[in-house]
Amino acid sequence: MYQPIYSIYYICTPLVYCIYTLNIIYCFLFIIYLPLHACLKLFVSDCWRQTYDYYEFYAGVGNITRQARSCGYKALRFDILDNKKPTNRKSNFMDLASPSGWALAVVALLRAKIGNSPAHFAMKCSSLCRMNIGTSRRGPCCSLGFHEYPSVLLSNKLLERTCCLVLLATALGAAWTLEQPDGSVLEFYPAWRTVMQSIFAIGGPRAVCKVKWWMQHYSAKTPKRHYGYANTRAVMELDRGKLTKDQRKPRHERIKTADAYYDKHGVRRYKGNANLRPTEIYPMPFARRLVDLLEPMKETAKGSPVAPVPTPKAVETFNQWPEVNPADWSFADFGEMFAYLRGNRHLIIPEEWRGTIPDRL
Repeated sequence: MYQPIYSIYYICTPLVYCIYTLNIIYCFLFIIYLPLHACLKLFVSDCWRQTYDYYEFYAGVGNITRQARSCGYKALRFDILDNKKPTNRKSNFMDLASPSGWALAVVALLRAKIGNSPAHFAMKCSSLCRMNIGTSRRGPCCSLGFHEYPSVLLSNKLLERTCCLVLLATALGAAWTLEQPDGSVLEFYPAWRTVMQSIFAIGGPRAVCKVKWWMQHYSAKTPKRHYGYANTRAVMELDRGKLTKDQRKPRHERIKTADAYYDKHGVRRYKGNANLRPTEIYPMPFARRLVDLLEPMKETAKGSPVAPVPTPKAVETFNQWPEVNPADWSFADFGEMFAYLRGNRHLIIPEEWRGTIPDRL
């Protein structure tokens, strides 16, 4: 029986070379615990030959991508800001919450140089951070939050899909980093814990490490504590130690990122102000430091499975897929992804998959 992290790459890879007229069709068995089969048409036949050196997901202004490109890396950024969805379309190909966006992210990772294309995930934290607890009702023991709020549902979907991408990047032999502000409950989320267990099963208990740092050490205007996870110990170099009193600004010079107020019950509450959003932007010194660590990260990445000889067929791997807990992925919505890809008008199903992939939805 194959481990989940082992299976992803060997299910995806044999299926991505199906060609239909002038378009390349990606046929791949989709990733994680509810495997899906689909084909994705590309716009230009030559674009499959492109490979990338670095990926930045949830890029925002893209400071890491800029620094990577300035150092000669072929970097790819991915953010909802990169595309304004037309009013006549249902899906945004730069939004991981959309089926086209998730499919594009998977295709992009499949263009990575095997074992040589690190990825960074700055997962959206608005519903996971400490300041949003009053609304999301999240905590270490209830990281799923209050499902009745759309913001919580969206965050859960993005997080579970990001977990899938992290697992795929690991299967491709890539070093990856994931960043969150201190106080985020992401590390307690069930899908994230499942991904960590899968990586530990292959790379051992030290395959993933956690690091914390003060962003003010990288010239940020506020101290702001962050933490990160990575499948390489090179990321520990981000920690520059404690923030000393000399490094802290005087109280009257500090920038307030939240305002206090009292609700109708007289309880003191806090609300983020206009100064909070700019703290989401990585300072250039931090972006450059992360780029400087790319080569050490590549050399020390862990968790990728060893390829068997001979490589098993994708159908064989699928038939030996292990039992999993669907509750860990209840918000990822694999069905939406399958319906989107299966509905491709140019879809060609390989003959050996005819008995597995339905002829119609």
